[in-house]
Amino acid sequence: MKKVLVAVDGSPASLHGAEVALKLAQPFGAEVILIYVVPPMVLPGDAPWAPLEEIHEAEQRRGEHLLTETVAKLGNPPVRKMVKVGPPAETLAEVAEAEQVDVVAVGSTGKGAVKRLLVGSTADRLVHICTRPVLVVH
Repeated sequence: MKKVLVAVDGSPASLHGAEVALKLAQPFGAEVILIYVVPPMVLPGDAPWAPLEEIHEAEQRRGEHLLTETVAKLGNPPVRKMVKVGPPAETLAEVAEAEQVDVVAVGSTGKGAVKRLLVGSTADRLVHICTRPVLVVH
């Protein structure tokens, strides 16, 4: 194992997933990439009143801040940080392929089947579309 991609979103489940991924990567000396994906914004109509560029920049800064906080909570291990914009599962799968990672790690809150159906699950979708192995941590 040489490279691990770890998705984080600030939730306790994603922090736990990152902790497990770091423990998994450590004996191999694998590079760990922490990634936060900013979901695309859906606004009604053309929404000329919305300062889209400012909102986009704020979301990018929020992602960078979240990654910095996550690294601190993990004890400041050597990791590469990345913020991307796009549909979360699809973006993670694309980055995993582009980076040629050995495994993608995601935390899961363990939603029930009905809730997953209604609101979706990034982990569930990722398992189905990613060409790289996916570790779902509960």
